[in-house]
Amino acid sequence: MRAPFSRSPLLPYAEELEPLQRRALRTACLLAAVCIVAFSALDRALAPAAWLALLGLRVVAGIVLLGIERWLRSERARFEAGAALVVFVLAATLSAGTLATGGVHSSYPYSALLIVLGISILLPLRPVQAAWLHLELIGITLLPLIPLAVTREDRLALAARASFLVCGALLGIAGAHGHDVLRRREHMARAEFARHAGLVNLGTLAGGLAHELSNPLSALCAQLELLELELPVAHRDLVGDAQGSVARMRSVIEAMRRGARFSDDEQREVDLPLEIEESLVLLRGRLERRVEIVREFADLPPVRCQPTLIGQVLVNLVVNAVDAMDGRPGARIALRTLCENDQAVIEVEDNGPGVPADQRTRIFEPFVSTKGAAGNGLGLWISAEIARRHGGSLTVDAARGGGAVFRLTLPLRTPRTETPPSRTLRVVRGSEAHRGA
Repeated sequence: MRAPFSRSPLLPYAEELEPLQRRALRTACLLAAVCIVAFSALDRALAPAAWLALLGLRVVAGIVLLGIERWLRSERARFEAGAALVVFVLAATLSAGTLATGGVHSSYPYSALLIVLGISILLPLRPVQAAWLHLELIGITLLPLIPLAVTREDRLALAARASFLVCGALLGIAGAHGHDVLRRREHMARAEFARHAGLVNLGTLAGGLAHELSNPLSALCAQLELLELELPVAHRDLVGDAQGSVARMRSVIEAMRRGARFSDDEQREVDLPLEIEESLVLLRGRLERRVEIVREFADLPPVRCQPTLIGQVLVNLVVNAVDAMDGRPGARIALRTLCENDQAVIEVEDNGPGVPADQRTRIFEPFVSTKGAAGNGLGLWISAEIARRHGGSLTVDAARGGGAVFRLTLPLRTPRTETPPSRTLRVVRGSEAHRGA
């Protein structure tokens, strides 16, 4: 398996909700501790004989609620366990008051609606959490009263109280669902904002870095030209190689300058196989004598896109494949082009460890990396954004023979039929892959 994910600063929805729920439950504990003791005044009016016993029970319940509030301050505390304890304490105290003030004919079960109201208003719940909290409340409140419902009047009284509690619980669950939908939409909006802010920051960084490097490279190029004039003819080939390397560096810097921009006016018709070959040229040093390159290029029409950005995606996918296969014998990368459903498809397939099924969506999120501390978690995210801005997509799946296959799809301007089975196939190993690229 590939390296585990580094932790993303933009937490998933459930993890982000947990601390908010704990803070809300702490507030609910403080309010409930005060209210549950204050209800002793009603106990004195309705059940004078049991007032002192109920007062002691309520004081103990208040102390327990304060203890739960203190426990919830710890990061190790879990909201669901705390919420279940709070509901149990409140419902059990309420049930004791009900049994002491008339059983099925007591008015105390109606006060359980206050707990339903508090759960719905004070706690940010997911629907399933609201469902089991309300079910716990109803069970503890009503189940002790069932054996006491002997006569018809008893059963009618119990049914009336149960209907109010069930309706209140259903409204609480429906409200939790509505608020949960709104919170999820807000979370998705912040994630989208983070993506766009990241692209802006990345573009600013790339532009500034390109500007700072362009001047030293220009000076180095001029110095190489002067050196070429002074060296003997036998050594000028070395200077020519150095000038070629500098030229490639300047091309990379220019790609950095434009790489984070998504302006439509830079789009033009591009031959995808040629774009793949140019991307391989930039990676010649990374691939040489390390990876077997297999090319399977089908006949495709030119695709309208921003070639610099698509080249950036291809370079990133190939580099990721090389890193995933680092140290593995028989490392192999297959590069394919094909046409499916009026879309041009580029596949980058490796025979590395692959990407587990439960991680194939997360790897396209910002700041999520499969390389641990060695990765910044931006490469695949930016690549997916580039594909989306072109009207296409970037996905990953398991390769047929093991490993991973990334599929970059780009829309074709004119409809085409499916690619015929025959493809142009070339297998090149080692440094030959780069001389032919």
